[in-house]
Amino acid sequence: MTEVISEVTMSLKIISDMGDFGSNAYVVSDDESAVLIDAPCDPSRLLEALEGKKLEAILLTHGHIDHMYAAGELKKTTGCDVYISQEDAGMLESPELSLANYFSEPFERCSGAKLVHDGDKLTFCGMEFMVISTPGHTKGSVCYVCKSENAIFSGDTLFAGSIGRNFSGETYKKIIPSIERLYGLGVNYNVYPGHGEKTDLRTELAYNPFLGELSERIKPDWSQK
Repeated sequence: MTEVISEVTMSLKIISDMGDFGSNAYVVSDDESAVLIDAPCDPSRLLEALEGKKLEAILLTHGHIDHMYAAGELKKTTGCDVYISQEDAGMLESPELSLANYFSEPFERCSGAKLVHDGDKLTFCGMEFMVISTPGHTKGSVCYVCKSENAIFSGDTLFAGSIGRNFSGETYKKIIPSIERLYGLGVNYNVYPGHGEKTDLRTELAYNPFLGELSERIKPDWSQK
């Protein structure tokens, strides 16, 4: 895949189409430091995208290899902290649980990650990131909400026109309640997913074919947002 870097705001940068899985990573920064949401692959490419800023933290949306690939090496080389949910933490030390073996991908363990829980509020670069537990794609999938950037970093929970899947075949009944939690925030946030193009909550409720039942049941008042 061809890597593409695009600037969204002065604070937010998208690194898209990374590696074999076309994963996205996001850099949120101030003048001196940065936080990385997901670390799909090629640590050197991610470091280059930081443009010399200090990497304070990596926030992992879940523990699959196409999102944590570079976390271990970046932790070693930069001294940054890595954050992940308790339910997915074991994936960072297991090529089996992370699906690295399944996809025949190289694997580097990432030890000593810090655990996040639903409702946690993390502050980096003068910005707050709220943790929303969104199980479905994995048991420990989370989204990170950054109000100052009007952004939800959704990992593999919600995509433009689709939703995350898993290998159990029970994704729909688990993930729709998780996605509904995002609408419960009451703001038409921009959605920055783990794969594909950015979107927003209003667009997905109106047009995402997997949210049909949800769109009939909830009616957010977007005019107030």
